[in-house]
Amino acid sequence: MGVLEEVAQVSEVHPDHLVIETRRLSACHSCQSHDNCGQRKLAGLFGNGSAFLTIGNPKGLLIKPGQSVVIGLHEGAILKSSLLLYLMPILTLIGASLLASWLFDTELSVILAGVTGLAGGFWLAKIISAKLLSNPSYYPVLLRVNN
Repeated sequence: MGVLEEVAQVSEVHPDHLVIETRRLSACHSCQSHDNCGQRKLAGLFGNGSAFLTIGNPKGLLIKPGQSVVIGLHEGAILKSSLLLYLMPILTLIGASLLASWLFDTELSVILAGVTGLAGGFWLAKIISAKLLSNPSYYPVLLRVNN
């Protein structure tokens, strides 16, 4: 798998690392129906914010604050993280609900088991993602400096 690239702006420069700012951009305004789009209204609630990240500068590139850099993240890391975040809670919700419907006869027990399974899935995703953070491929890397 390849590397997904993103352009970021350097905020601070330190001897061994950089603090960069990335902007979350919405895809709104790119189609004909942007005036009547529910997705645009939903995105407007959260706004197009920015995030600050600390990344290493192992090559010791000469970079100044305000410069534009390209950072990269492995596609596999994004895919695995997305599957963990979205699929794990749904699978545990369905699994707990099916188990409760097989063991018990009441609808309330199935609902409670489903909610418990969902919460357990989020908890399990949190535990697994904490272990994944020890893997360097889950962190963005500095690819190059834009001129």
